[in-house]
Formats: sequence, C-alpha cells, structure tokens
Amino acid sequence: MPRLLPALAAALFALAALPGPAGAETSELDFAADRYVAGSDIEVDTPTEGDLFAASEDLALEEPVTGATHLAARRLTIEADTGTLYAFAYEIDLDAMVAGAASLFAAEVELDVEIGGNLRLFARDAEVRGALNGSALIAARELSLDATVAGDLMLAVESVEFGDDATVAGQVIVYVEEGEEPVDIPARVADPDRVELRSMDAREDRPGGFADMRRTAFRAAIASFFVSVLTVAAVAAAALAIAPAHVAQWREKALSAPGQSFVAGFLLISTIAGAGFVLALTVIGIPLLFAALMLAGVVGYAGYVMGAYIFGVGLWLRLGNEIPTDILPKAGLALLGAFLVGIIALIPLLGWLVVLALALTGAGAIAIVIREHRANASGV
Repeated sequence: MPRLLPALAAALFALAALPGPAGAETSELDFAADRYVAGSDIEVDTPTEGDLFAASEDLALEEPVTGATHLAARRLTIEADTGTLYAFAYEIDLDAMVAGAASLFAAEVELDVEIGGNLRLFARDAEVRGALNGSALIAARELSLDATVAGDLMLAVESVEFGDDATVAGQVIVYVEEGEEPVDIPARVADPDRVELRSMDAREDRPGGFADMRRTAFRAAIASFFVSVLTVAAVAAAALAIAPAHVAQWREKALSAPGQSFVAGFLLISTIAGAGFVLALTVIGIPLLFAALMLAGVVGYAGYVMGAYIFGVGLWLRLGNEIPTDILPKAGLALLGAFLVGIIALIPLLGWLVVLALALTGAGAIAIVIREHRANASGV
C-alpha cells in the first residue's frame, strides 16, 4: 500500500493543476459537533461539545472540550478542561483537567493538572505537577516531577528532580544509556524493590543473533532512506513536467505565506480525515472511512513532496542563487530538499514535527492556489 502513495501523489498534482469551481476561505468549521479552527493567533473561547482540531502560531484554549482535543501550535496554553488530549508545540503550558489520556510533544512543557488517564510526555525540558491518575511515560532531557502517579512510571531522562509531593504507587522503570549512571529514585517516591533499571542498548530478552539482525536492519534502513529520497525527487520532477506553472505558483505561495499555507494544510487534512470518521458513524459509511484515510495520506504525501521541493528551493535562494529554469535542475533542488529533510527526520521528535510541518505547508500551498484560481474563474 505505501508504494501506491507516490503514484497517487503524482496523479493528485495533475488533478490540482486543473481548474474548478470557487471555494471559500475559512478559519473555523463546525461539523457534527466537532470544531476545526486555524489561524495565526487563536483563543478558543467557546465550549466544544465534540472534538476540537486547532492549529495556530499562538493558541489558547479557554473553554472546555467534551471530546478529544487535537492542538498544534508554537506556543500553546490550555486553561480549560478537555477529554483526551493530543498536543504538539514548541512550548506547552497545561493548567486544566484532562479527563482522559494526554499525549504531549514539545520542547518545553509545564503541567499543573489532574490527568484522568495515562500521560505520554516527550520534551526537552518538562515540569510536571498535580495528580496523574493513570501511568506515565516520560522522555525528556531535564524533568521536574512533583506529582502523584497512581499507576506505573517509565522514565528516559538525563536528569530528574523530585518534589515533596512526588510519589509513584506502581512500578518505576528507568531506562539508562550504556556507560551512564542511572538517575536516582528516592525511597520516598517509590520503594527500591519497585524500581527497575533497563538498558537502552542491551536487553536480556533479545533473541540470539540480534546483532546480525540489527546490522541487516541498519542496511535496509539506509537503502530505504535513499529510495525514499529518490522517490520524492522523481514525483517532484513528474509534477514539474506535468504542470510547471502551477508548481511555481505553489512554491511562491508557500515561500511568501508559510503560516497561511500551514494552516490551510492542517484544515484540509483534518477535514478529510474527520469527514471519514463522521461518515463511519452512519455504519453504512464505514467503507468510506478507509477511502478518506487513504485520501488524507495521499494529500499528506503530496504535501511532503511539495514541502521537500520548497525546502530545497528556499535553501538555494538563501545561498544567493537564482531559481533554475530547466526541469532537471529543479528536480535536483527537490532531491536536495528531500535528502536534507530525510536527515532532519532522523532527529527524535523534532524531525517528525519538521516533516509534519513541511507536509502541511506543501498541501496548504496547493489548496490555496487552487482556491484562488477557482475564485478568479468564477469572478470572470
């Protein structure tokens, strides 16, 4: 199935170059009790009965969300209760109750909350206070923990500081890099017999010959990396050959309005995927769920191809060069962008966020240009 994505993405580029009817720009959509909100500076100040999808540079959640909450921002402040929470940002400040599980991905995280379910936290620096009614998985460089953990606690940290209220009722699992000293877990936090140290590099439960398997997997990963890079360049070259003028417009839109393109891409993919789940609620629309998810995947891959090309062009322009006019040199810029983005993608957490941002920006640039073309055509 993944091998179909490049071909489908190339077809999508071709379809995107065709004219069509007008569409309206919007930063907010309410559908089936769910809300989709996007912009550069957003305050969500009305309650949401269903699920919430929001993306912004600065995002503040000030009214409760009954369902699941999906947030993406650079600076994210959550001051209202939510159900299940998924948050991606550079900086997250969570100061409200989460009824379900919370999955947080950021560079800096500060929590002072009660979380009803499990906590999954991935950050550079994290400060956690309050009450965790489930288990917690925390990966960070520096962690300050001053919260009660009702379940188990799994840590992968370089340093940790425990506050006076820090306690763990269940097991504490600490992952340690080979050759490094494990972080200390005080007895007041958890009894020593409930603390287990695990090595990130060596595990006794690995089957025999694992080293050979790991070498084979490493070679396969390298081959897969270069195949992926070349595939992205090939799809970009196909798009340049099919619709060079449109690709140029998509590129200019993304470079001139990256924030607007990112927001448009987030809304586009969220709407496609969300519509699939809503259709699935009718039971007879369940088969359409898979079609919607496939379409969202194709749009995302097309956005990634466009994003890699834009990244390569942007870097080329930054070095003081002119944009080439021939298809082959332009494909070379796509190859350059795909290679560099692939390297960045290897960075834990940050790499995924960069890839996601590029994919949404590329898809959004395509969507905006198509919308503008259709609006101009309808106004003639």
